[in-house]
Amino acid sequence: MSDKSEMDIKTYAKHARIWGLYGPEETEKYEYWCKYAENFGKNILLPMCAVGNIGAYMAKRGFNVTAFDITPEMIAEGQKRFGGIENLKYYNADIRDFNFDINPVDFCFGADFGFLLTIEDIRKALVCISRHMRKGGCLPMELWFRTLNDESDYSPPERFDLGEVLPGVKAWKIGESRNDGETGRWHLSQEVHIEENGSEEIFDHSFILQSYYREEWINALHDAGFEWENEYKNREKEVWQEDDESWFVEAIKR
Repeated sequence: MSDKSEMDIKTYAKHARIWGLYGPEETEKYEYWCKYAENFGKNILLPMCAVGNIGAYMAKRGFNVTAFDITPEMIAEGQKRFGGIENLKYYNADIRDFNFDINPVDFCFGADFGFLLTIEDIRKALVCISRHMRKGGCLPMELWFRTLNDESDYSPPERFDLGEVLPGVKAWKIGESRNDGETGRWHLSQEVHIEENGSEEIFDHSFILQSYYREEWINALHDAGFEWENEYKNREKEVWQEDDESWFVEAIKR
């Protein structure tokens, strides 16, 4: 990773103690993934898991979950919250280079591949996932595409209140973003505020998300041993069309 990416991981790590303690109720989303996974089996791989909220939920539902993240602080917080749950294993590992001694995986899912900033990193991640997955296992992915002649745009600073994330602890973010149509990169800059016991911690959290052309994804999946079984525009499985930028692909290990 570049120095820039390493710096971003360090600021991302500062979120660990409040990560996933805010926002709307997530049960509906968690149930969606449980029902989806049941069609393929009980062994789940959860890459880039942060503290592993959804992995903990699935483990409680009887799945065997292997969750991992590149940030030690996120894994430590996940183990602190959910370490007593059976069928849930945590690892500190990089999605581009991991090797776990686990049973072959039936199902793996994630939506954070945009954090991988080169197509070579995407290929490395898919190869690692494929190596851990049984033949016929499923890798559904929620992605968005680069499009030809995409226009750049900018969203000015906006405040997002996260509410009282812990007793006596409030948090909010002030963020702006810029989409670079020439490179397919989305630049986000956030100022995170955590207020506790009358004092306030403030830190910057800037990061980049990279989008890729559909053909790049198809080639990378094929090279890693996957075939795209179905493709949709969203989780509701609406038909994908050529002008849709979002892509929900159901890839199957050959």
